[in-house]
Amino acid sequence: MIRLDFIEGHENLKIYQDTDMFLINTDTTVLGEFVEVYRNDTVLDMGTNTGALLLYASRFNPKKMIGIDINERALELARKNMELNNINNCTLKEANILNYVDDLVDVIICNPPYFNTKEDNKSKNSFKNLAKHEQEFTLSELIKSISRNLKDNGTLYFLYLTSRMDECLMELRNNNLYPKVCRMVFDENKKYSNVFLVKCRKNAKQGMIMEKPIIITRK
Repeated sequence: MIRLDFIEGHENLKIYQDTDMFLINTDTTVLGEFVEVYRNDTVLDMGTNTGALLLYASRFNPKKMIGIDINERALELARKNMELNNINNCTLKEANILNYVDDLVDVIICNPPYFNTKEDNKSKNSFKNLAKHEQEFTLSELIKSISRNLKDNGTLYFLYLTSRMDECLMELRNNNLYPKVCRMVFDENKKYSNVFLVKCRKNAKQGMIMEKPIIITRK
């Protein structure tokens, strides 16, 4: 079922969502608010789904935005969402993240699948499996592709599982993506962080700042 929603905290940004597919959640919200873009930037959203993170990026009026996804059904909604919000500087492409190569960009945003769950623990919904589980590529393969498409000194905004934080940071550094800012995300009812946000620069000097954690409150 297709429904019309808005981006939380930004009621002027409307979004069509399909309840059969992956919907905006707190991961989307915290990553979207974490992103900062300059007017001359070209922004690439890898795994754009219905374009929610591009809507967040559009608030900064970047020069150009690109969204890629393997799911053409999601891209159809993303196109409608760009039209709905009068965004004319966005190109949407059906593409596999692993094989994608084009002009280098200034900013990459990525909210990737982060569960390496066994097949028998997955949902029967193939759309949600693609969004949540590493069935098409590994973390290492994903980060190699990100680095390949990012300019020197370009910026990556990334969200990942805290339980896999050491693995993630190692893969980022191995691909010349050096963490500059990190924020842990906590649910108010849980003792431990579930996900974290990281801002990286390609081929930049090492040195990371741990910013104040984000606490998710439940209504």
